[in-house]
Amino acid sequence: MRTARRTAFALATGATLCASALALAPAAHAGSGNYIKVTNKAGIVATTCYEWQGVSSSKDYCHEGYAVGQSRTAYFPADATSAVLNLKLSKWDRARDSAAVQDTSKNHCFEIRGLLGSEKLIETGC
Repeated sequence: MRTARRTAFALATGATLCASALALAPAAHAGSGNYIKVTNKAGIVATTCYEWQGVSSSKDYCHEGYAVGQSRTAYFPADATSAVLNLKLSKWDRARDSAAVQDTSKNHCFEIRGLLGSEKLIETGC
């Protein structure tokens, strides 16, 4: 019984610490306020990965597995000078298409078009 109480107390303490860390974590888009928005209009489940150029520490990440009709928005980190957007089927897949974004002072919108094997990123303007 004593071991069960200690285990329960340890789990509760760990959960509290995790919740505190999440509450104090900075927002994922605490940068310039400008963004890259991608809408999936292709016949695939898409993953888009963002490689931020010029940032002081690695802030690269992926939006995984979004279906046709869904959109995802990635905000430029404050110190980003440009970005590379990679279209993949999963974050471990090779890039099926890529786009370079040079101007971080404005928003960029893309659509994913095509079918499996012919996926393309098309900049549409916002």
